[in-house]
Amino acid sequence: MPNPLKEAIMSVVKFIELSAQSPQSYEDAIKQAVETASNTLRNIQSVWVKEFEAVVENDKVTQYRVNVKLSFLLEGTGAA
Repeated sequence: MPNPLKEAIMSVVKFIELSAQSPQSYEDAIKQAVETASNTLRNIQSVWVKEFEAVVENDKVTQYRVNVKLSFLLEGTGAA
């Protein structure tokens, strides 16, 4: 009789924290964080924005900054 626990697919996800900024918007800063991370990471699963910050110069917002947590599936630990 097959063991259902042995046949289950095990996934392991790792989290990293990144900071990114954009002169356009918070959304663009998030996209840049994911796109830059995808240059060296595979199997990115999600992004969670931990903090928002803006740089103000001469009474105007000049940079939008985010601190994010990215999760990615470790290779060999489940379906990608």
